[in-house]
Amino acid sequence: MRLNSLDVVRGFAIFAMIIAHTVVFLDDREPRALEVLFHFLNDAASPLFALVIGVTAGYQLREASRWDARRKSFFAISWVIKSIVLILVGLLLSINFSGVLIVLDFLGIMMLVATPFLFLPAAWSAGAALVFLAAAPIVNEAARNWALTSASMYDPTALLLDWTVLGSAYRLTNLLPMLLIGFLLARWQLGDLRRTAWVFGGGAVLLGASLLMRRWEEATTGVAQSGSYGDEARDLGLALLAYAGIQLLGDFSGERMRTWFARLTRPLADMGTMAFTIYCLHVLILTAIWSQLLLGEENWLAGPGLIYRQPEGVLTMVAIMVVCMLFATLWRRYLGVGPLERVIGVLSLRHPPETLLAVPSASTRRSEPALQAPRG
Repeated sequence: MRLNSLDVVRGFAIFAMIIAHTVVFLDDREPRALEVLFHFLNDAASPLFALVIGVTAGYQLREASRWDARRKSFFAISWVIKSIVLILVGLLLSINFSGVLIVLDFLGIMMLVATPFLFLPAAWSAGAALVFLAAAPIVNEAARNWALTSASMYDPTALLLDWTVLGSAYRLTNLLPMLLIGFLLARWQLGDLRRTAWVFGGGAVLLGASLLMRRWEEATTGVAQSGSYGDEARDLGLALLAYAGIQLLGDFSGERMRTWFARLTRPLADMGTMAFTIYCLHVLILTAIWSQLLLGEENWLAGPGLIYRQPEGVLTMVAIMVVCMLFATLWRRYLGVGPLERVIGVLSLRHPPETLLAVPSASTRRSEPALQAPRG
Protein backbone atom coordinates (compact mmCIF):
# COMPACT_ATOMS: atom_id res chain seq x y z
CA MET A 1 0.00 0.00 0.00
CA ARG A 2 1.41 3.37 -1.05
CA LEU A 3 0.83 6.67 0.75
CA ASN A 4 -0.23 9.26 -1.83
CA SER A 5 0.91 12.26 0.22
CA LEU A 6 4.44 10.85 0.56
CA ASP A 7 4.53 10.14 -3.18
CA VAL A 8 3.58 13.79 -3.80
CA VAL A 9 6.32 14.94 -1.38
CA ARG A 10 8.90 12.86 -3.25
CA GLY A 11 7.59 14.15 -6.57
CA PHE A 12 7.80 17.73 -5.34
CA ALA A 13 11.42 17.13 -4.26
CA ILE A 14 12.24 15.83 -7.76
CA PHE A 15 10.40 18.81 -9.30
CA ALA A 16 12.46 21.18 -7.14
CA MET A 17 15.71 19.49 -8.15
CA ILE A 18 14.91 19.66 -11.85
CA ILE A 19 14.15 23.38 -11.53
CA ALA A 20 17.36 23.94 -9.55
CA HIS A 21 19.45 22.04 -12.10
CA THR A 22 17.99 23.82 -15.15
CA VAL A 23 17.87 27.39 -13.81
CA VAL A 24 21.41 27.85 -15.17
CA PHE A 25 19.89 27.89 -18.65
CA LEU A 26 18.04 31.12 -17.83
CA ASP A 27 19.60 34.56 -18.04
CA ASP A 28 19.35 37.28 -15.40
CA ARG A 29 16.09 38.78 -16.64
CA GLU A 30 13.68 36.70 -14.55
CA PRO A 31 11.69 38.67 -11.93
CA ARG A 32 13.11 38.95 -8.42
CA ALA A 33 10.19 36.95 -6.98
CA LEU A 34 10.92 34.09 -9.38
CA GLU A 35 14.60 34.18 -8.46
CA VAL A 36 13.73 33.86 -4.76
CA LEU A 37 11.36 30.98 -5.54
CA PHE A 38 14.11 29.16 -7.44
CA HIS A 39 16.47 29.60 -4.47
CA PHE A 40 13.86 28.17 -2.11
CA LEU A 41 13.26 25.18 -4.39
CA ASN A 42 16.99 24.55 -4.66
CA ASP A 43 17.48 24.68 -0.88
CA ALA A 44 14.42 22.53 -0.10
CA ALA A 45 15.08 19.60 -2.43
CA SER A 46 17.90 17.62 -0.77
CA PRO A 47 16.75 18.01 2.88
CA LEU A 48 13.22 17.10 1.76
CA PHE A 49 14.58 13.93 0.15
CA ALA A 50 16.42 13.03 3.37
CA LEU A 51 13.34 13.77 5.46
CA VAL A 52 10.97 11.68 3.36
CA ILE A 53 13.43 8.77 3.25
CA GLY A 54 13.29 8.79 7.05
CA VAL A 55 9.50 9.06 7.11
CA THR A 56 9.13 6.19 4.63
CA ALA A 57 11.49 3.98 6.64
CA GLY A 58 9.74 4.93 9.87
CA TYR A 59 6.37 4.03 8.35
CA GLN A 60 7.72 0.64 7.23
CA LEU A 61 9.11 0.08 10.73
CA ARG A 62 5.97 1.11 12.62
CA GLU A 63 5.42 -2.47 13.83
CA ALA A 64 9.12 -3.33 14.16
CA SER A 65 8.85 -3.84 17.93
CA ARG A 66 6.92 -7.04 17.17
CA TRP A 67 9.43 -8.34 14.62
CA ASP A 68 11.74 -11.21 15.38
CA ALA A 69 15.52 -10.94 14.98
CA ARG A 70 15.49 -12.56 11.55
CA ARG A 71 13.05 -10.05 10.08
CA LYS A 72 14.97 -7.12 11.57
CA SER A 73 18.23 -8.46 10.13
CA PHE A 74 16.65 -8.85 6.70
CA PHE A 75 15.37 -5.24 6.75
CA ALA A 76 18.79 -3.94 7.84
CA ILE A 77 20.61 -5.91 5.12
CA SER A 78 18.16 -4.64 2.48
CA TRP A 79 18.66 -1.08 3.76
CA VAL A 80 22.46 -1.40 3.54
CA ILE A 81 22.29 -2.80 0.00
CA LYS A 82 20.09 0.11 -1.10
CA SER A 83 22.60 2.50 0.43
CA ILE A 84 25.48 0.94 -1.47
CA VAL A 85 23.51 1.00 -4.74
CA LEU A 86 22.79 4.71 -4.29
CA ILE A 87 26.48 5.40 -3.66
CA LEU A 88 27.60 3.47 -6.74
CA VAL A 89 24.99 5.01 -9.04
CA GLY A 90 25.85 8.47 -7.70
CA LEU A 91 29.52 7.93 -8.54
CA LEU A 92 28.65 6.64 -12.02
CA LEU A 93 26.47 9.68 -12.76
CA SER A 94 29.35 11.93 -11.66
CA ILE A 95 31.77 10.62 -14.29
CA ASN A 96 30.50 12.89 -17.08
CA PHE A 97 29.66 16.56 -16.57
CA SER A 98 25.92 17.17 -16.20
CA GLY A 99 25.86 20.55 -14.43
CA VAL A 100 24.45 18.67 -11.42
CA LEU A 101 26.03 18.08 -8.04
CA ILE A 102 24.85 14.49 -7.67
CA VAL A 103 23.09 13.84 -4.36
CA LEU A 104 22.60 10.07 -4.60
CA ASP A 105 25.94 9.08 -3.09
CA PHE A 106 25.45 11.55 -0.22
CA LEU A 107 22.02 10.04 0.49
CA GLY A 108 23.55 6.57 0.33
CA ILE A 109 26.20 7.48 2.90
CA MET A 110 23.48 9.03 5.06
CA MET A 111 21.43 5.82 4.96
CA LEU A 112 24.48 3.68 5.65
CA VAL A 113 25.42 5.66 8.76
CA ALA A 114 21.78 5.67 9.92
CA THR A 115 21.58 1.85 9.97
CA PRO A 116 22.21 1.54 13.75
CA PHE A 117 19.25 3.89 14.41
CA LEU A 118 16.67 1.82 12.51
CA PHE A 119 15.33 -0.13 15.49
CA LEU A 120 16.19 2.19 18.35
CA PRO A 121 13.46 3.82 20.49
CA ALA A 122 12.18 7.20 19.37
CA ALA A 123 13.93 8.94 22.26
CA TRP A 124 17.32 7.79 20.94
CA SER A 125 16.55 9.10 17.45
CA ALA A 126 15.37 12.41 18.92
CA GLY A 127 18.50 12.76 21.02
CA ALA A 128 20.77 11.90 18.12
CA ALA A 129 18.98 14.37 15.84
CA LEU A 130 19.40 17.17 18.39
CA VAL A 131 23.09 16.35 18.87
CA PHE A 132 23.73 16.37 15.13
CA LEU A 133 21.78 19.60 14.62
CA ALA A 134 23.78 21.30 17.37
CA ALA A 135 27.19 19.92 16.42
CA ALA A 136 27.04 19.88 12.60
CA PRO A 137 27.81 23.59 11.95
CA ILE A 138 30.71 23.50 14.41
CA VAL A 139 32.13 20.33 12.86
CA ASN A 140 31.66 21.70 9.33
CA GLU A 141 33.49 24.91 10.18
CA ALA A 142 36.35 23.04 11.87
CA ALA A 143 36.66 20.75 8.86
CA ARG A 144 36.81 23.68 6.45
CA ASN A 145 39.52 25.31 8.54
CA TRP A 146 41.71 22.25 9.09
CA ALA A 147 40.93 19.44 6.65
CA LEU A 148 43.22 18.77 3.70
CA THR A 149 41.69 17.23 0.60
CA SER A 150 43.13 15.45 -2.38
CA ALA A 151 42.97 17.01 -5.82
CA SER A 152 41.19 13.94 -7.20
CA MET A 153 37.49 13.55 -6.49
CA TYR A 154 37.93 9.77 -6.68
CA ASP A 155 40.63 9.67 -4.02
CA PRO A 156 39.10 7.74 -1.08
CA THR A 157 40.13 10.35 1.48
CA ALA A 158 38.76 13.22 -0.60
CA LEU A 159 35.50 11.34 -1.19
CA LEU A 160 35.07 10.54 2.49
CA LEU A 161 35.68 14.14 3.55
CA ASP A 162 33.36 15.43 0.83
CA TRP A 163 30.59 13.02 1.80
CA THR A 164 30.80 13.74 5.51
CA VAL A 165 31.86 17.35 6.24
CA LEU A 166 33.35 19.18 3.26
CA GLY A 167 30.63 18.92 0.64
CA SER A 168 29.92 22.26 -0.99
CA ALA A 169 26.13 21.73 -0.85
CA TYR A 170 25.49 18.27 0.63
CA ARG A 171 27.15 16.54 3.58
CA LEU A 172 26.38 13.79 6.07
CA THR A 173 26.48 16.11 9.08
CA ASN A 174 23.48 18.06 7.78
CA LEU A 175 21.53 15.31 5.99
CA LEU A 176 21.57 12.72 8.78
CA PRO A 177 19.51 14.78 11.27
CA MET A 178 16.87 15.27 8.55
CA LEU A 179 16.60 11.49 8.20
CA LEU A 180 16.35 11.00 11.97
CA ILE A 181 13.66 13.68 12.19
CA GLY A 182 11.81 11.75 9.47
CA PHE A 183 11.94 8.62 11.67
CA LEU A 184 10.30 10.63 14.45
CA LEU A 185 7.63 12.18 12.22
CA ALA A 186 6.54 8.75 11.02
CA ARG A 187 5.94 7.69 14.62
CA TRP A 188 4.52 10.92 16.01
CA GLN A 189 2.89 13.00 13.28
CA LEU A 190 1.87 10.94 10.26
CA GLY A 191 -1.92 10.89 9.98
CA ASP A 192 -2.61 13.46 12.71
CA LEU A 193 -4.03 16.86 11.68
CA ARG A 194 -3.06 18.77 14.81
CA ARG A 195 0.50 17.49 14.84
CA THR A 196 0.87 18.09 11.10
CA ALA A 197 -0.20 21.70 11.67
CA TRP A 198 2.43 21.98 14.42
CA VAL A 199 5.08 20.67 12.02
CA PHE A 200 4.02 23.23 9.40
CA GLY A 201 4.15 26.01 11.98
CA GLY A 202 7.55 24.83 13.18
CA GLY A 203 8.86 24.93 9.62
CA ALA A 204 7.61 28.50 9.21
CA VAL A 205 9.29 29.57 12.46
CA LEU A 206 12.57 27.93 11.44
CA LEU A 207 12.49 29.56 8.02
CA GLY A 208 11.84 32.98 9.56
CA ALA A 209 14.62 32.46 12.10
CA SER A 210 17.01 31.37 9.36
CA LEU A 211 16.57 34.68 7.55
CA LEU A 212 17.71 36.54 10.67
CA MET A 213 20.52 34.07 11.35
CA ARG A 214 21.85 34.25 7.81
CA ARG A 215 21.68 38.05 7.89
CA TRP A 216 23.69 38.03 11.12
CA GLU A 217 26.22 35.57 9.67
CA GLU A 218 26.69 37.76 6.60
CA ALA A 219 27.18 40.83 8.81
CA THR A 220 29.78 39.14 11.04
CA THR A 221 31.66 36.92 8.59
CA GLY A 222 30.82 38.45 5.23
CA VAL A 223 29.16 35.28 3.90
CA ALA A 224 26.29 32.93 4.79
CA GLN A 225 28.28 29.69 4.74
CA SER A 226 26.71 26.43 3.62
CA GLY A 227 26.33 24.15 6.61
CA SER A 228 26.05 26.96 9.16
CA TYR A 229 23.29 27.26 11.76
CA GLY A 230 21.38 29.66 9.52
CA ASP A 231 21.72 27.34 6.54
CA GLU A 232 20.67 24.37 8.66
CA ALA A 233 17.56 26.19 9.95
CA ARG A 234 16.66 27.23 6.40
CA ASP A 235 16.97 23.68 5.03
CA LEU A 236 14.93 22.11 7.83
CA GLY A 237 12.33 24.88 7.75
CA LEU A 238 11.76 24.55 4.00
CA ALA A 239 11.63 20.75 4.20
CA LEU A 240 9.07 20.79 7.02
CA LEU A 241 6.94 23.42 5.27
CA ALA A 242 6.78 21.40 2.05
CA TYR A 243 6.28 18.08 3.83
CA ALA A 244 3.51 19.24 6.17
CA GLY A 245 1.93 21.65 3.68
CA ILE A 246 1.38 18.89 1.14
CA GLN A 247 -0.24 16.71 3.79
CA LEU A 248 -2.48 19.51 5.05
CA LEU A 249 -3.81 20.04 1.53
CA GLY A 250 -3.86 16.43 0.42
CA ASP A 251 -4.94 14.61 3.58
CA PHE A 252 -6.76 17.03 5.87
CA SER A 253 -8.53 19.64 3.73
CA GLY A 254 -12.19 19.47 2.67
CA GLU A 255 -13.35 16.74 0.33
CA ARG A 256 -13.52 19.02 -2.71
CA MET A 257 -10.05 20.43 -2.03
CA ARG A 258 -8.60 16.93 -1.56
CA THR A 259 -10.11 15.83 -4.86
CA TRP A 260 -8.71 18.80 -6.78
CA PHE A 261 -5.37 18.52 -5.04
CA ALA A 262 -5.08 14.83 -5.97
CA ARG A 263 -5.86 15.64 -9.61
CA LEU A 264 -3.46 18.57 -9.83
CA THR A 265 -0.61 16.71 -8.13
CA ARG A 266 -1.04 13.45 -9.99
CA PRO A 267 2.07 14.07 -12.16
CA LEU A 268 4.08 14.77 -8.99
CA ALA A 269 2.74 11.62 -7.35
CA ASP A 270 3.66 9.58 -10.43
CA MET A 271 7.22 10.96 -10.33
CA GLY A 272 7.32 10.29 -6.59
CA THR A 273 6.59 6.60 -7.08
CA MET A 274 9.78 6.33 -9.15
CA ALA A 275 11.91 9.14 -7.75
CA PHE A 276 15.17 7.19 -8.24
CA THR A 277 14.40 6.60 -11.92
CA ILE A 278 13.33 10.20 -12.62
CA TYR A 279 16.39 11.59 -10.85
CA CYS A 280 18.70 9.49 -13.00
CA LEU A 281 16.69 10.27 -16.14
CA HIS A 282 16.95 14.05 -15.74
CA VAL A 283 20.69 13.81 -14.98
CA LEU A 284 21.26 11.77 -18.17
CA ILE A 285 19.27 14.32 -20.20
CA LEU A 286 21.36 17.15 -18.76
CA THR A 287 24.56 15.20 -19.44
CA ALA A 288 23.58 14.91 -23.10
CA ILE A 289 22.73 18.63 -23.30
CA TRP A 290 25.98 19.75 -21.70
CA SER A 291 28.07 17.41 -23.83
CA GLN A 292 26.83 19.40 -26.84
CA LEU A 293 27.07 22.83 -25.19
CA LEU A 294 30.67 22.26 -24.15
CA LEU A 295 31.73 20.66 -27.43
CA GLY A 296 34.84 22.46 -28.61
CA GLU A 297 34.89 24.90 -25.69
CA GLU A 298 38.47 25.25 -24.47
CA ASN A 299 37.52 27.45 -21.52
CA TRP A 300 33.94 26.34 -20.98
CA LEU A 301 33.46 28.25 -17.72
CA ALA A 302 33.76 31.47 -19.72
CA GLY A 303 32.24 30.08 -22.89
CA PRO A 304 28.95 31.13 -24.49
CA GLY A 305 27.44 27.68 -23.87
CA LEU A 306 27.03 28.27 -20.12
CA ILE A 307 23.78 30.24 -20.41
CA TYR A 308 21.16 30.06 -23.12
CA ARG A 309 19.50 33.12 -24.57
CA GLN A 310 15.75 33.27 -24.15
CA PRO A 311 13.44 31.68 -25.02
CA GLU A 312 15.63 28.59 -25.52
CA GLY A 313 16.52 28.41 -21.83
CA VAL A 314 12.91 28.44 -20.63
CA LEU A 315 11.93 25.91 -23.29
CA THR A 316 14.76 23.61 -22.20
CA MET A 317 13.67 23.78 -18.56
CA VAL A 318 10.04 23.11 -19.46
CA ALA A 319 10.91 20.34 -21.92
CA ILE A 320 12.98 18.40 -19.37
CA MET A 321 10.18 18.70 -16.81
CA VAL A 322 7.54 17.56 -19.31
CA VAL A 323 9.63 14.60 -20.45
CA CYS A 324 10.13 13.44 -16.85
CA MET A 325 6.45 13.85 -15.97
CA LEU A 326 5.23 12.10 -19.11
CA PHE A 327 7.67 9.24 -18.60
CA ALA A 328 6.52 8.74 -15.00
CA THR A 329 2.82 9.01 -15.83
CA LEU A 330 2.91 6.63 -18.79
CA TRP A 331 5.22 4.14 -17.11
CA ARG A 332 3.14 4.01 -13.93
CA ARG A 333 -0.11 3.67 -15.87
CA TYR A 334 1.00 0.91 -18.22
CA LEU A 335 3.94 -0.78 -16.47
CA GLY A 336 3.54 0.01 -12.76
CA VAL A 337 6.69 0.14 -10.63
CA GLY A 338 9.51 2.27 -12.03
CA PRO A 339 12.38 0.54 -13.89
CA LEU A 340 15.21 1.39 -11.48
CA GLU A 341 12.90 0.82 -8.50
CA ARG A 342 12.42 -2.73 -9.79
CA VAL A 343 16.17 -3.20 -10.08
CA ILE A 344 16.95 -1.87 -6.62
CA GLY A 345 14.09 -3.95 -5.19
CA VAL A 346 15.66 -7.12 -6.60
CA LEU A 347 19.22 -6.16 -5.67
CA SER A 348 18.18 -5.39 -2.08
CA LEU A 349 16.50 -8.82 -1.85
CA ARG A 350 13.05 -7.34 -1.21
CA HIS A 351 11.56 -8.72 -4.43
CA PRO A 352 12.23 -11.85 -6.52
CA PRO A 353 13.95 -11.46 -9.93
CA GLU A 354 10.74 -12.09 -11.86
CA THR A 355 9.36 -8.74 -10.66
CA LEU A 356 11.75 -7.05 -13.10
CA LEU A 357 9.32 -7.91 -15.91
CA ALA A 358 6.10 -8.01 -13.90
CA VAL A 359 2.96 -6.33 -15.24
CA PRO A 360 1.08 -3.78 -13.13
CA SER A 361 -1.20 -5.06 -10.39
CA ALA A 362 -3.66 -3.41 -8.04
CA SER A 363 -1.00 -3.19 -5.35
CA THR A 364 1.34 -1.19 -7.60
CA ARG A 365 -1.35 1.35 -8.43
CA ARG A 366 -3.40 1.62 -5.26
CA SER A 367 -2.54 4.42 -2.88
CA GLU A 368 -3.81 5.29 0.55
CA PRO A 369 -4.92 8.95 0.72
CA ALA A 370 -4.54 9.38 4.47
CA LEU A 371 -3.54 7.50 7.62
CA GLN A 372 -5.14 6.90 10.93
CA ALA A 373 -3.75 9.13 13.65
CA PRO A 374 -0.66 7.66 15.36
CA ARG A 375 -0.98 6.35 18.85
CA GLY A 376 0.93 7.93 21.68
